[in-house]
Amino acid sequence: MTLFAEHSYSRVMVFVDYMNIRECIPHAGKDPELDLLRLTRILVGGRDLIGAYVFDASRKYRTENDAAIREQDRLRMDGFRVISRESMEKTSDGRLVQKEVDVSLACEMLEHALLNHFDVAIVVSGDRDFVPAMQKVQAAGKRVEVASFKGSVNKECIKTADVYRELDDIPFLMMRPAIDEGGDNGE
Repeated sequence: MTLFAEHSYSRVMVFVDYMNIRECIPHAGKDPELDLLRLTRILVGGRDLIGAYVFDASRKYRTENDAAIREQDRLRMDGFRVISRESMEKTSDGRLVQKEVDVSLACEMLEHALLNHFDVAIVVSGDRDFVPAMQKVQAAGKRVEVASFKGSVNKECIKTADVYRELDDIPFLMMRPAIDEGGDNGE
């Protein structure tokens, strides 16, 4: 016997906190590339993907050659809806921190839940800030799954989630090829 009524829970939406996942990669000095398309396909499995969002922050003044713009364009080409807030701020010690991104993700997830666009929300982040939004989504009759790296997920996220998946066990990181500083990349 199960607590849940029989239901297919087939309509899935994915919500990725890009910077949270990027900063939490257990990469030991290497520079891995996130294959979010592969990760999304693995997390969704045989269910119906309704939409996939990536939430990120950026500096206000960027150029076309900015690596972040190229990455966001690649994600858009893969079919992700990229929500980029121009909200990077420097702290007093010179670190860059993002603002507004978590709230944007939480609002988007809640809006889609209340509009009955999905049965399951997959939150790709281990950030505790999402717990209240996750609880409201569940109160609306939806399931919430959390996917994050083992060493970076808050225990409250695991307790709140209907399902927790460790990203450490999912093959979605690709090592970038070495770049020749002289401009010749061996072609």
